[in-house]
Amino acid sequence: MSRFCVYLVVFCAMCCRFSVLSYPQGAPVRTESCVNLQPVHTDPLSNQPVQNQKGTTKPYRILVSQQQYQTCTTTQQCGLQPLQVSIQGQGGLFRGFIVQARTPSGGSRSWGQFFPLQTGDSKVIQCQNGLTLTHTANNDKNIVRFAWIPEPGMRDQVQFVATVVQNLRTIYPGVYSAQLRPVGVPTTTTTSVATMTSALTTTRMPPTTTD
Repeated sequence: MSRFCVYLVVFCAMCCRFSVLSYPQGAPVRTESCVNLQPVHTDPLSNQPVQNQKGTTKPYRILVSQQQYQTCTTTQQCGLQPLQVSIQGQGGLFRGFIVQARTPSGGSRSWGQFFPLQTGDSKVIQCQNGLTLTHTANNDKNIVRFAWIPEPGMRDQVQFVATVVQNLRTIYPGVYSAQLRPVGVPTTTTTSVATMTSALTTTRMPPTTTD
């Protein structure tokens, strides 16, 4: 076998390894991924941890259907008015993500419950700091939609914070939504998660964003 053929085989093998190492089934359930929202990727060429992208400009955003949530005292009340949330690319695709709902004042606890609204693109994992949403496949995607409901007794502002993975070597941490403030008491009007899922093709998200 010629030296060129050997090089070609090695190169193809590295490309395949590069693809496989991008966590195709979502972020792993372990301390550093759950608390720091880091996928802990390793560059197959250098065998070194992949560094996050620097700077404040990110090609992704998190949109929310409204900037408030209804306080509740029981699980049944909390499920009456779920919020619709989406992670979207702004001119670019992404392959993976991990997202939690946290208080802007600090802390690593993830609040509330997540419900995927699109079949086969995301799943809920039980982290030690709370429920978390991550991808189920590392295919290119432009948008991921999910619903979120608060926990009984919540009274703090929350916002969604995500790390978005463009590819194995390109990771964007600190993608934030607008802050959600708690209000009032649940009304009798209900919108179930199932209703939200069936209505995705006919409704649009309001343009609520943060830089």
